[in-house]
Amino acid sequence: MSKKILLITMITVFIVMLVYQPALLALYDTSSLECDNGTVSQGNSEDSVRDKCGSPQKVTQEDEDSPIVWFYNFGPSEFVYYVSFTNKIVERIRMGGYGD
Repeated sequence: MSKKILLITMITVFIVMLVYQPALLALYDTSSLECDNGTVSQGNSEDSVRDKCGSPQKVTQEDEDSPIVWFYNFGPSEFVYYVSFTNKIVERIRMGGYGD
């Protein structure tokens, strides 16, 4: 590979890393979610999460094989949470930045 192509490739990779790094670091796995009516953790059912935290502000699913994700935004002084469900059971809880 010529030095010019190698340099262009390295610069491109560096720019992509700078642009996408904040997005990759935006969500953090957490073990639980504290809500007004209780604590949500892996293994809880959808009904249990709804009882503890209320209805989500948004529900998404990339495709029929991916988990269903509930989005909770508790306001500007609290973090947002993404609760992923597989077969109606909490599989993963992620925390994002501060809400709106």
